[in-house]
Amino acid sequence: MNNYIENYKKFLYTKNLSSNTISSYIYDLNSFDEYIKNDYSSELSKTKKAQILTYLVNLQKQGKSSSTISRTISALKNFFEYLKKERIVIDNPVLSIHSPKQIKKIPVILSEDEITELMNIPNKNTFKGSRDSAILELMYSSGIKVTELINIKINNVNLYACIINIEGSKERIVPLSHTAEISILNYLNNFRNIKCKKNNEYLFINSSGEAISRQGIWKILKYYEKKLNGKEELSPQILRNSFAVHLLSHGADLGTVQELMGLVSLSATQNYLQNLDFKSLEVFKKTFPRA
Repeated sequence: MNNYIENYKKFLYTKNLSSNTISSYIYDLNSFDEYIKNDYSSELSKTKKAQILTYLVNLQKQGKSSSTISRTISALKNFFEYLKKERIVIDNPVLSIHSPKQIKKIPVILSEDEITELMNIPNKNTFKGSRDSAILELMYSSGIKVTELINIKINNVNLYACIINIEGSKERIVPLSHTAEISILNYLNNFRNIKCKKNNEYLFINSSGEAISRQGIWKILKYYEKKLNGKEELSPQILRNSFAVHLLSHGADLGTVQELMGLVSLSATQNYLQNLDFKSLEVFKKTFPRA
């Protein structure tokens, strides 16, 4: 990690920000730092406004949402303001750059074939592969968030009933798919309990036997994104989107999807309707009595 970013990270922890917010900001800064090095052979302290603008254009071309770009601008603006106060830079190059208008865009998803390809990648005969398989299967087949995933404890899982109790602000019960159940069983019976550190109650652990972190999940997803030959971006939100759209495509109603995903409003669920293709029309014709 760049020394400026490392020092800024320490500074952020003095501001009583949440760990998730800090992790997001540092991820954005590291991504920009990598861009500056690779595309301009430059460094952060010499960043120009034009370089930031081209970076933001690249993010748009990659299909990043308005909210992601806004967060990136905010992260860069606060970071360079910090560097200015530390007298590392004279001016803040982000100061006159404004966040884009929030535009509702069609949620990015993986196709069902791409999901099948993804699930076939992990080597289930190793600790890492069995754990990753369980994580991927669970994220896709339940639509849970990363924060919910890393906080699942062993006693939250009922493999006999094929359900998981998701704790938090939106506590709910989510069903386990058959493939998720098999992957979790393989992980638990053959690998986790051997590697796990004593008294660790969390379902998913890292190679050191400790509870896996949010950043650990992101690293796993980026690893498998490369294994997919870079055809599609892979993120927790994209797996969550795919879960919702595939359910709706096969005839699930909006209320069920809302409940399973723990969404507060039905309007958030309705956004997924933009992804539906003619297959859902066929489901409608077969199931609706007055079609």
